[in-house]
Amino acid sequence: MNAPLLLAVRDELVERGWAVLRFNFRGIGSSEGESSVGIDEVADAEGAVELAHARFPDLPVAIAGWSFGGAVALRAASRHPELKACVTIAPAVVPKPQVTAGAPTPDDFSYGGPVLVVCGANDDQVSPADCSRWAAEAGATYEEMPGANHFFWAKYEPLALTVADFLEQVTQR
Repeated sequence: MNAPLLLAVRDELVERGWAVLRFNFRGIGSSEGESSVGIDEVADAEGAVELAHARFPDLPVAIAGWSFGGAVALRAASRHPELKACVTIAPAVVPKPQVTAGAPTPDDFSYGGPVLVVCGANDDQVSPADCSRWAAEAGATYEEMPGANHFFWAKYEPLALTVADFLEQVTQR
């Protein structure tokens, strides 16, 4: 929740007038519960979506996540067709035993709204080729950021601009 890349995205969105809700998954930080591989955490994301709709009933609601959270965001978006968009940053599209269940397969991904998948060209945690393939098969927009790694070090500003520009374009704000 407090990773510098996420703070940069938050700051850019807030500067443009977006309301942003950030949270930790169960068992992370001071959140109650026990963490799992990204299946139980979908309920956490759904709770955040419901809270965002309740707090900001007149604003468009989108979901975003990074890495593990990107896979969770994709799973949550499949259950919430009312979301205006889904953004995943270096999503864990491939399962890793005892770490992440990964994203739903493109065939199992049922969200019909706009999706952005952003991956660093030098990501050594999540394969850019896997992300690109997943995005193509799911009908998502894929952006690969040159020189960026999994944490987007020294690339926070271009990442934040990419995410905010996409959201504004697809929500026509």
